Amino acid sequence: MDVSSPPNHFSGPDGVSVIGLDPDIAKALGQALGVRVKIVGIGFDSIIPGLAAGKYDLAIAQMSPTVKREKVLDFVDYFSSGTALAVRKGNPLGMRLDTMCGHTIAVLKGSFQESTRVPEYSAACVKAGKKPIQPMVLPDQQATILAGIAGRADGVMQDSPVLEYAQKKSDGQVQVIAVAHTSSVGIGIPKTSGLLQPVRLAMQHLIDSPTYKQILTRWGVANGGVPSAAVNHNSD
Repeated sequence: MDVSSPPNHFSGPDGVSVIGLDPDIAKALGQALGVRVKIVGIGFDSIIPGLAAGKYDLAIAQMSPTVKREKVLDFVDYFSSGTALAVRKGNPLGMRLDTMCGHTIAVLKGSFQESTRVPEYSAACVKAGKKPIQPMVLPDQQATILAGIAGRADGVMQDSPVLEYAQKKSDGQVQVIAVAHTSSVGIGIPKTSGLLQPVRLAMQHLIDSPTYKQILTRWGVANGGVPSAAVNHNSD
C-alpha cells in the first residue's frame, strides 16, 4: 500500500509505521489466515509491478477492480468508496463535476481517477464542444491536495474518504463539493499465487465478525462497509 492517503493508509507519528484503515484490515486478515503480516509502503503506481515481480503477496490499497487490472490480478472486495471532487476554500471558480472542462484537475499517478474518471469527464467535454480537462498527475495523494490548496490545480479528484478526511483536517482549506461513482475496492491478488480462495474466505469471515465494523468505525468510514467478499466486482 502507499502511505499518503489518510485515513486509508498513512505514516504513523513515528514516521516508520503505517497506520489507517487498510493496515488494520491487513492485520485482521492475517489473524484470520493465521499468518504474520508485513506492511510495505510504496508508491501507488509501483504496486502492480511489485506484485507481478513477486515482491509482495497482496495489495490492500483502495484499488478499484477494472478489466485492465483483472488481466494480472484477482480482486476480493473489502470496502467501498466514491470519487470526490475537492476545491480550495470558498470554491472561487464555482467548480462542479459538470464544469471541469478546460480546468486543471490533480489526480494520483496510477489511480482509477487518472485512468478512468477524468478521461470519462474529459471525453464528455470534448463531445459537447468544450475544452478537455487537463490532468495534473502527481505521485501521492497529499501532493494532489496541496496542489489544490495552493491553486496550482483548479480541483482535486480522488477517493472520497481521502478528500473528506482532508476537509476535516485542513481547517477549511479543502472543500469537498461532490461525491459520485461509489463502488467497491478490492484486495489485489496475483492470479498465479493460489491465494484467491483463502483470502476470499478469510475476508468474508472478517466481514461477518464485529471486528470489521470496529475497524471502519475507528477510522470514521463506517458507511463504506461491504456485505460480502465478492470476487472481481469490477468498476468499469
